[in-house]
Amino acid sequence: MDLSTMQTEARLIFGEPDTSNTHVDNTQLTAWANEFYRLACVKLRSNPTTATSYTTPTGASPEVTLNSACITVDIAKIYVRPDNRWQALKVIDLDEMLSIDEDWENADVGVPTHLVLMDAFTARLYPPPNTSIESQATSLKTYGLSSPTALSASGDTPNLPIHVHDLFPHYMAYKAFTRLSDKDAAANQLIWVREWLKESKNIAVNRSRGRGWRISGVDGANPSTLSLD
Repeated sequence: MDLSTMQTEARLIFGEPDTSNTHVDNTQLTAWANEFYRLACVKLRSNPTTATSYTTPTGASPEVTLNSACITVDIAKIYVRPDNRWQALKVIDLDEMLSIDEDWENADVGVPTHLVLMDAFTARLYPPPNTSIESQATSLKTYGLSSPTALSASGDTPNLPIHVHDLFPHYMAYKAFTRLSDKDAAANQLIWVREWLKESKNIAVNRSRGRGWRISGVDGANPSTLSLD
């Protein structure tokens, strides 16, 4: 389902099909579509793992600014010289770093063993890299989930399983009903989206087991009728 179809379907759900007479313009609907796109990617972990390369930072505070699209850092590696090999780094947060070494800021240089996540977009190597490792281009790599490319053109389609596309108009309608202060309608749409997301996640988990899944009761949009065959 492309962005234009999502907008049209959402308008039919919240009852404002005329774009010239509406409380919600298409710019706002697009923003809500991208909001759900990011949410669905995180919930379903549907995007492929992305590898991102960085130059190894230098100095006593060897920090690296993570790519703005980064959602998770699941694995990290550093290229060790003069051994000329990739070595895995343990990815930890600052709390765990403090439990390992309370004086970690003053650690001697060496071969880094940890990548410490300082905040959403900053990480730091521990211990600081020695001169044979620091400043080497593309010698630090992270692997994890990244934000999808935003939908913008009318023909753009989300890179998600096709059955998940049907959820976009319902999420957009949920946001529209919320803006229109129709709490009951908004709640119904949100329940629908949550149940379908849960079923979609189960599909991904159980696909390898050869089990068949069936969504029933779609016409009535009743999440209580979702069933597993």
